[in-house]
Amino acid sequence: MITNSEALLTLFQDTITRDYQESQMMIDLIFMTDNITNKLIRCEINKKMKNFSNHLLIQTVIDLRVCKESAQRSRCN
Repeated sequence: MITNSEALLTLFQDTITRDYQESQMMIDLIFMTDNITNKLIRCEINKKMKNFSNHLLIQTVIDLRVCKESAQRSRCN
């Protein structure tokens, strides 16, 4: 499925996203296309945010300024 859609996993392969009853695993995944991955600033576990779940919070930051500027240019033409 992933190879057909050309989506890329943006978290490091061994990132722990769930820590529950002494069991740690990577269960939460973030996938993006190549075009969006090129604009990726950060995709990582955010330990500073309060969390009331046994799933760790994933912070994903994408720079969309280039997309916005491109959209404005196409409207001007």
